[in-house]
Formats: sequence, structure tokens, C-alpha cells
Amino acid sequence: MGFVTVQWSIEDKTDAAQCKARGATAVELVLINTKSNEVTRQVVPCERFDASVQLIADDYVGTLSLVDDNGRPVSDPQAVGPFEVSGDESTTRKISFPAAERQRGTHRQPERPRR
Repeated sequence: MGFVTVQWSIEDKTDAAQCKARGATAVELVLINTKSNEVTRQVVPCERFDASVQLIADDYVGTLSLVDDNGRPVSDPQAVGPFEVSGDESTTRKISFPAAERQRGTHRQPERPRR
């Protein structure tokens, strides 16, 4: 068994106001063992900005998403991995959610000139 710690930021900031501005109350971390396809899911408060998970030593991929009170995503999922967990050390992954206008197609199209 080993541990992975996932640390996140929003626009490279770890400020609870960033979570609130996005409508995010939590973060959903989904990790998948690439050999067995076993899924590990953890939901933690957004303003914690980190989560540690104990996993079987193996290779993993996953996603990290900002979610609202109802568990609905308020961001595009960010890739976590691929990475390896070994039994004798801890692995750390760092993720930064981009600016809101680059998420979920919320950027505005330039207005067309009027004729």
C-alpha cells in the first residue's frame, strides 16, 4: 500500500473565495487502477486544497473536478496522472484549475460588427 496526495489550486491560488466564485463546495477525485480498473472516489471540501488517498501499489490515472452542493460538476475534469504508487513512498500530484472563462465553454464569442 502507498499514498497519493493530490493538491489543487484555482488559477494558481489556494483561496476559499476562488471555490465560492465557481460555485464549488467540494472536489471529486476519481482514481483508476490501470491494471485492475478498480475505481477509488473521494469527495472533499474545495477549500482544503488537498486530499490523500491510500492505494494499492500500482499504476493509476484519474480526474479531479470542482462540484457543487448537489455533486454536479462546475468545472471540466482535470487529468490526474498517469502516476505510480509504490509501497515505500508517497506520491504527490499538483493540479491547477484554469480561469473560469476557459472552462465549460463559458468564454464569450466576439460580437459581430453591426452593419
